[in-house]
Amino acid sequence: MTQFWLWIGVIGMASGSIFFGVGAHNAKKESWRAIFILNFFITAIASALYLAMALGQGVNVIQDRTTYWVRYVTWFLSTPLLLLDLAYLGRTSVPLVGSLLGANAYMIATGFVATISPKPINYIWYLVSCGAYLAIIYLLVKPYRLEAERKLPGMAGAFRRLVTVHLVLWTGYPLVWILGNTGFNLISGGVETMLYTSLDLASKVGFGLLSLNTLHTLEQVREPQLVRR
Repeated sequence: MTQFWLWIGVIGMASGSIFFGVGAHNAKKESWRAIFILNFFITAIASALYLAMALGQGVNVIQDRTTYWVRYVTWFLSTPLLLLDLAYLGRTSVPLVGSLLGANAYMIATGFVATISPKPINYIWYLVSCGAYLAIIYLLVKPYRLEAERKLPGMAGAFRRLVTVHLVLWTGYPLVWILGNTGFNLISGGVETMLYTSLDLASKVGFGLLSLNTLHTLEQVREPQLVRR
């Protein structure tokens, strides 16, 4: 079951990267090309590292647990691009982008330390990582959304949906972590891989499609405003 879902990850991410790559090549507007390129690299990175896992690389027994540590390489490289995706759409200020990227790096780094730490020390690091995630939630729900709505009037619903989907998907990761062998060991390794792969596909390929839809909505809202001016 584990291998099956790892190969699903390879195929799904590779398909997404092809779609976004072709979109970037064919895009006529710079805004569309930027979103396509960001999502291309998000899925291309993930597809390569899923291939590594499917080939038996990036996995070791750490603290008597089978640990796919290469997942953290994937997340450390791809999640900043996801946040830049959000920032580009919301025209986010540099200080806020820096705060999001910093909290994200802190979250993933401490999450990795939690994964390779013995029990019960790993739960301490898990809580530290969750604290960084709470900071990301706050930054997206309040300053990010308010800034986006101020700069892009009429887009409140689109950004509310974008942030909600993003946070619902990302909240799934710490839940799988605590249920898997890194935490309470309530689910098998195969189920854990299935859940991580499903979350990765939804939060990378699926969210990439949502970001394109948001850009389309943004342009539809802006065009009538420009005509009135």
